[in-house]
Amino acid sequence: MSDARAPDGRDRTVHNIPAEAEAAGSGRARGLAAAPSTLASAVREEARYGHGFLWIPVGLAGGAAIWFALAEDPPLWPVGLLFVAFATLFGLSAAHPLRRFASLLACAVLAGMLAAAIETWRHSTTLLDSGVATHVTGTVLTRDLDDRGRRRYTIAVEQTSDPRIGRPPERVRILARGGHEPVPIGDRITGLARLQPPSGPALPDTFDFAFNAYFNNLGAFGFFLGPPEADSAEQEGSAGVAAAFPALWLARLREGIAQRIRAALPGEAGAFASALTVADRRAMSEESVEALRASGLAHVLAISGLHMALVAGTVFLAVRFGFGLFPTFAQAFAVKKLAAVSALLVATAYLLISGASVSTQRAWLMLAIMLLAVLIDRPALTLRNVALAAICIILVTPSAVTGPGFQMSFAATAALVATYSWWRRRRTDRGRANASRHLGLSGIVLVFFLGLAVTSLVAGLATAPFAIYHFHRIAAYGLLANLAAMPIVTLVVMPMGLVSVIAMPLGLEYWPLQAMGAGLEAVLYVARTVEGLGGMVVTGRMANGVFLGLIAGLLILVLARSWLRYFGLPIVALALIAQAVVPGRGDADLLIAEDGRLVAMVGSQTLASNRRRPSDFLFDQWQRALRRPAHRAPGPLAPGQWDFGGRDGSGQPIFLCRKTELCLATTPSGASVAVVGDLALLGEACDRADIVVTNRPIAMSACRSGAMLVTGRMLRRTGSLEFYREEDGGGFIVRTAIGSDQRPWTVHRFYDWKSRSFEFEQPQWAAE
Repeated sequence: MSDARAPDGRDRTVHNIPAEAEAAGSGRARGLAAAPSTLASAVREEARYGHGFLWIPVGLAGGAAIWFALAEDPPLWPVGLLFVAFATLFGLSAAHPLRRFASLLACAVLAGMLAAAIETWRHSTTLLDSGVATHVTGTVLTRDLDDRGRRRYTIAVEQTSDPRIGRPPERVRILARGGHEPVPIGDRITGLARLQPPSGPALPDTFDFAFNAYFNNLGAFGFFLGPPEADSAEQEGSAGVAAAFPALWLARLREGIAQRIRAALPGEAGAFASALTVADRRAMSEESVEALRASGLAHVLAISGLHMALVAGTVFLAVRFGFGLFPTFAQAFAVKKLAAVSALLVATAYLLISGASVSTQRAWLMLAIMLLAVLIDRPALTLRNVALAAICIILVTPSAVTGPGFQMSFAATAALVATYSWWRRRRTDRGRANASRHLGLSGIVLVFFLGLAVTSLVAGLATAPFAIYHFHRIAAYGLLANLAAMPIVTLVVMPMGLVSVIAMPLGLEYWPLQAMGAGLEAVLYVARTVEGLGGMVVTGRMANGVFLGLIAGLLILVLARSWLRYFGLPIVALALIAQAVVPGRGDADLLIAEDGRLVAMVGSQTLASNRRRPSDFLFDQWQRALRRPAHRAPGPLAPGQWDFGGRDGSGQPIFLCRKTELCLATTPSGASVAVVGDLALLGEACDRADIVVTNRPIAMSACRSGAMLVTGRMLRRTGSLEFYREEDGGGFIVRTAIGSDQRPWTVHRFYDWKSRSFEFEQPQWAAE
């Protein structure tokens, strides 16, 4: 008990509150009251160092992703009005850091949505609505050669005939087998081709190839049914071809460089060198590409920041060293700035001949900003430069944010720059910023490999969530492979590649290419050796919520400077715990490909399909997503037999098939499935099975027996399917890859070529 005197002079007595408890309570109250001001001071610190700017590309990317994820194109006027409102709030919130940051982020999100809408309208790619065999005539825009001697042509379509396509795509990519006279780039080509529309996701919530094709202006893919021929008739649409002349010139240049490389350096090393120089990867064998992926060296194939930095860095150092040999000139002129200009010119040339992919654009923008910073005597390697490059790419091509290339490229770059900045500040604070000048040769080598190890580790951790989400696997021994291979790439491969390209006009590229080829053979040896260690870990699918949580945590860790960055750690930890502990949807019972030809049951350790040799491209994605590496081929089904109880040697259910006319099985949850190729058996299949699948595009919408019917016509609209048994065991929940989405990259699925109209009717069982 303690005494107190009120302001009016009267005594007040406080009972049962010890003085220590009262002091502690008042301290907690002061702490709670100070929390908002502490948060505000942290936000002010972020703003003082300009870190609020770093969140602009995050907001832009989020807005673009939201726009592309919507089921329908929303009206633009509400988005525009909200942008104006939040921009006004941002201008009025100079004294309120939290409000100012929130309004800035909201403006960025809305701007990302507007940019996505503009890009969608700007492309307006026509995607082929259904498979067709037709005569195609058009202009060859690009061509490349694969490891089996087949040529792939990208063609600007001028006309189709026999039959004439009602909604012809503007551009198609068609594969031609060997044995024909190659048609040069820029010439007209004609031939009978089987065309198919771009495929959708292999499973719900996976990569949508039709989306990617739409924003790459490719409306169909296919193959020539016979040798294509050059068409010497008068060219139609000459204005369009003339407008594309710079692109055609670049395509011819890239092809010429690739041919010169492969002539001097045949075999796998030459194909690898072409991939690093002009991004012509098709000539590499699938075995080599898979070895690079499994060893964590696949990033070497993508022309990105590493390659751009090595090329530009080599030029920068060579020019600066060369000018340094003439002291009078070096003292009279800013040699460092001349070297920066030279490096920028060479990097721009590399951007053009490499095909300018998203990762290459990002690398060039980053490098250009860094070199411009050198020209104006500003710090070059900062997160602000990374953010500027991201803003430029997102505003021009917001569709890139949905792809793994953009995500992994910027994640690795931002994490590395943030780590480097933190380490530089730490060394500066301790007064050891120039300690490296006193290192001997052994110390320099040690620092080089230590830096390489840290770079590989940081980049690997930053890109791991994206690799798991998109590819469902990671390379466990990536650090080992990078330590062994990257010194070769850095000191031999890329410098010799640069020298060989510079020497090509003089015909002196042979010996530099031999040195480059020896280095690439060593890289492939490292990749195959590490692959043999079995380090590729198949992780399965990552839940969307977990993926977003990991991204949020990593962004806070990388972009924040104050104590706010520590909030990223618990967010990452919670996301990882949720992935490991929180029960998800579980494994599907049955998978159906969007063409209806491939059906698979998900066993405890295997995928049992109705095809003895399923498509590698599709089935590999299913196996990685579901972590079912083993495949169970179907067994035989006797004529006239209706046996749903097939089992393999280990007791797992398998399909029993009679060629392609009928396949029967019972799923692990007990549902009977019939895959019907012969429509004469469809009625009996409906009477006997719980689920009936046919790839035929029939108009029949349901089985009279009540069995669930899936037809090719339905699958064209829904995309691939996953069947999940309901908890009460009474029915199925069906997840669709496309659902009811009516976006420009899905609308072709709803086009009816007979009525020449769009029909957006969905099957009754389509839950999503």
